[in-house]
Amino acid sequence: MLKKGVPSTFNNVKALYIDDSKREIIERLVEEYTSRTQTNGDSNGDTNGDHSDPFEESVFYFLAQHYNYKPSRNLKKAMEYVDKVIELKPKTYDYHMTKARIWKHYGDSIEAARLMNYARELDLKDRYINTKCAKYQLRNDENKAALATMSMFTRNETIGGPLGDLVEMQSLWFITEDGEAYLRQGKLGLALKRFHSIFDIFELWQEDQFDFHSFSFRKGQVRAYVDMIRFEDRLREHPFYTRAAVDAVKAYILIHDKPELAQEGYIRGLDHMNDAERKKALKQLKKQQDKYEKEDAERVEADQRAAAKKANASPEGELKKIDKDPRGVSLSQTKEPLNDAMKFLKPLLEFGNDNTDIQHIGFEVYIRRRKPLLAAILKPMD
Repeated sequence: MLKKGVPSTFNNVKALYIDDSKREIIERLVEEYTSRTQTNGDSNGDTNGDHSDPFEESVFYFLAQHYNYKPSRNLKKAMEYVDKVIELKPKTYDYHMTKARIWKHYGDSIEAARLMNYARELDLKDRYINTKCAKYQLRNDENKAALATMSMFTRNETIGGPLGDLVEMQSLWFITEDGEAYLRQGKLGLALKRFHSIFDIFELWQEDQFDFHSFSFRKGQVRAYVDMIRFEDRLREHPFYTRAAVDAVKAYILIHDKPELAQEGYIRGLDHMNDAERKKALKQLKKQQDKYEKEDAERVEADQRAAAKKANASPEGELKKIDKDPRGVSLSQTKEPLNDAMKFLKPLLEFGNDNTDIQHIGFEVYIRRRKPLLAAILKPMD
């Protein structure tokens, strides 16, 4: 595979890495290949005047992935090898994607997102690269850039624009990552808006099972029907629901502890600023709020046009409601954040006995609700 230049060589053998001895043998073998003089991709060293060397290129790429992989991680060596292979083929997007992953493991989300976007621009028609790029942009808290990236493959004329289409398609990974990015930025309304979208999707999945009962008896197989019932019974232990619910509870805890965080006009450290700094901060806030209001008005207007167009196309069809609160202001300004948190928490506690994050977040909620017995039961053991 190395001689032929198969890009998936590492993925084909990394399952062997659970065995330390096999991993060491693979590493030793491939490292030995780098010391051989190659001029045409033939491991025997034959030359034919061709300056390309797919074997050397494959070896460098393999080792870059090898040293970036967790069981054999050595980020310094991984960076050395990926730079070597990029020098050989600078326009191959796979190599730049690998380099972006290395920077991600270094903890540099800015450089990782930049490199992944560079890889995306090398092949704008590839959905997978665009999806990866959007994910890296969200991890770097670039929400608008990520949505613009995803909009290349969404129906942007639909109600809600690209985001509305992603919600309608139930793109769980994007909605979750988007919400987590907003949560890191302290934009609790937008974060809760995304987490409630995840909750609504799982509610829809639960309701859809009723339509599947009659269908299964008429056209389905008993085995598929039983699998569906078992899946629905434990629907709320799905990893994406767990992530979104835990994050939503964290947001509500923040609102309970510091209600001022829920205000759109809240500025951190305002009390400690002098008059000039305070005046400048309030001016920037007013400018930002005007921008948000303008964006919301444009979005509602676009949604109304899309709704009217859809109504004309199918008068009898069910129309999607226009979202009048796109930034989740009503969600963040709740008067009972802990009660709202229980909506997400109860299903988690039913299925998350082995998850310490769930037990810990349950403890934090119950201790604030002044239910010490429940809090003591849920407190994770050290």
